[in-house]
Amino acid sequence: MTPRRVWAAYAVCVLVAALALVVPTQRALEADRAEAAARDEAAVEENVRLALWRIDSAVGALVARETANVRRTRPLPPVKEAFVVDGSGRARVVSAAPAKAGGVAFDTALLAARLPVAPAVGIPAPSNQPPKRVDPEQLAGPRQQTFRNSVEFQARSATANTLQQQVLNQVQSDDAPSDALPPLAPLAALWVGDALVLARRVATQPGSEEIEGCVLDWPALRSELLALITDLLPHAGLEPAADADPASEQRLLASIPARLLPGVVVVPPTAGWSPLRGSLVAAWTAMAIAAAALAALLASVLALAERRAAFVSSVTHELRTPLTTFRLYSGMLEEGMVPEGEVQGCHATLRREADRLTHLVENVLAYAGLERGRHASRTGPVPVAELLARTVTRAAERAEQAGFTWRVAIDPAAEEAVVLTDPAAVEQVLFNLVDNACKYARGGTPAEIELAVGRRGRHLALAMRDHGPGIAPREAARLFEPFRKSARDAAEAGLGVGLGLALSRRLARQMGGDLVSDPPPDGGARFVLTLPLAAVAT
Repeated sequence: MTPRRVWAAYAVCVLVAALALVVPTQRALEADRAEAAARDEAAVEENVRLALWRIDSAVGALVARETANVRRTRPLPPVKEAFVVDGSGRARVVSAAPAKAGGVAFDTALLAARLPVAPAVGIPAPSNQPPKRVDPEQLAGPRQQTFRNSVEFQARSATANTLQQQVLNQVQSDDAPSDALPPLAPLAALWVGDALVLARRVATQPGSEEIEGCVLDWPALRSELLALITDLLPHAGLEPAADADPASEQRLLASIPARLLPGVVVVPPTAGWSPLRGSLVAAWTAMAIAAAALAALLASVLALAERRAAFVSSVTHELRTPLTTFRLYSGMLEEGMVPEGEVQGCHATLRREADRLTHLVENVLAYAGLERGRHASRTGPVPVAELLARTVTRAAERAEQAGFTWRVAIDPAAEEAVVLTDPAAVEQVLFNLVDNACKYARGGTPAEIELAVGRRGRHLALAMRDHGPGIAPREAARLFEPFRKSARDAAEAGLGVGLGLALSRRLARQMGGDLVSDPPPDGGARFVLTLPLAAVAT
């Protein structure tokens, strides 16, 4: 399978995996948004619930206060005036605030028609039947919220009723009413036109009654009540709800016929991501990391496969010339076609090609040993003079065979140095460098290869230089990569398999040193092998 098809298959797999995550992610986000909206709605409803309790508590205290003495000589705010309507329907003001003096400003007939005989509106009548129990878990959505609001309304009504009844009991106990007259009724809150009235029927004697009550200053009361809930509902409002049904409507006050308008409620945003969103981000991040890691692994495998295929092709081209030479010369020698005076030259050629094959096999085997960790470096202290004597002979012969002049320059400061190294590995590195120079520096002027030996800090530097065309910039970045030569390069150049420099650098680093390219400013190529110093004689 070609690399293009491999990458196409990989892209399809990643796309399928991503699409498989898209639908669950969308559904999870929708559920998360719905949950967040439900939390926000619950927070708003909780603020509304607390606001209703605050308002009903304040109004309940006001109604209880007026229940005890609705005919006080001077009304207390927010009461504008106290009144009495006799049995004939005539109304008189019993007391009024100084700024509110005048007649009764509402229709007394409408008041008499709307005022109940039974306990006041908003206060449940006693019943011997237990309330029907409803499981709120069986209700869902708006029905469940309506059920909760109804339960809350009943609780607030019961609280207001209990407070007013306690006051009535205390008043009637203090006044010791006659057994002939019925007990006082609670005050009922109702709208008579535009007036908010607290009123009740009072028996003056058996068979006759009158109405007593007070008129509330609705704008002042509304402002006072809204001020109590500014922290909960800063944009709230109150409006009259004369004919509202507590069983169906929400956000009704239990003490007076009014409706709470929450207004715009800004819910503070939740800090950070929800756990679900965090999990989704983690899942997508893990998938992206896995896809990137798989892509990197796939690229590495394809690159390695390509390099190894190129290596096989390079080895094939590298073996073709010596094998052809072996076959040709051996056949000619076998058939006696070579003149006596040229036999020695044929033997030299065969030896040279054998050395070439030997060098190739040595590099391949050494690199394979390094890859498998079987190549053990035998480093030890070696004087510089001994190291050069054991390592440069083979390299010098290779340079002279290729027609190059071999020169060695030793810095006096390095002559007595001792290095920690493996002479056999150093010999292989130097031979690889000289062999590359012989292949690629042909035609350079002057035709020489120089080995300069000197010190660089705590290291000994062996710099190998030639005067050839140097290294192209596009090759410098991958100079030390194994199997870097493509099949096309091997077919066109026919020089090596691209393994010598990679092997040399790995041998150098195994000995504690390094091998780098250091191009000289006046042209050519230069490679510097550094080895750690053991000691320096003084």
